[in-house]
Amino acid sequence: MKKQLFTLLLIPLSLGLVFCSGKDSQSETNYSGKNTPEIAQSESDQQWRLMTENEQNYEVLSLINHKMGIGALNQLALEGFISYDCEKSFYINDAYGGFQTLMRIKCNSPTGASSAISFNEVRVIFNRFEGNIEDFEIQRIGEEVDQSTFPLPD
Repeated sequence: MKKQLFTLLLIPLSLGLVFCSGKDSQSETNYSGKNTPEIAQSESDQQWRLMTENEQNYEVLSLINHKMGIGALNQLALEGFISYDCEKSFYINDAYGGFQTLMRIKCNSPTGASSAISFNEVRVIFNRFEGNIEDFEIQRIGEEVDQSTFPLPD
C-alpha cells in the first residue's frame, strides 16, 4: 500500500520536474546588456527585414496566445519598456523560414529595471518550432554599455 502511494505521488512530481526543466525555463536573457561574441557574430550574418502589416498583426496575436510571448511581454513591462514613450517594430528572419522573429523597442528616454544602467533599445528574438514559441532572448542596448549589435533596417 505504501509503495503504491509513493508511486502515485512520484509520477506527478516527476512530470512537474520534466515540464519545469524544459525550454520554457531555459530562456536566455542577457541581463548584463552585452552580447557574447558568438551571438553577435552569428546574428550579424542574418538578414532581418521589417514585417508587413499583416505579418505584424499575426505576430502580436502569436505573442498574446503563447506563454513564452506573454513571458517576454511581462519582462518588458517590468523593465518599463511597454509605454507610450517607446516605439515598437517587428522583423522577420527569412533565412529561417519565418521561424525566427524579432521585436525591437526603442524609447525616447532611457529606461530599465536598474537605476544604475538604463537602456534606449531592447530587442527580443523569438525562436519557433511548429508555430510555437520555444524560447526568446532579450538584448538590452544603451549608450553606457559597449555593444556589438547587428544592424536592423528602419
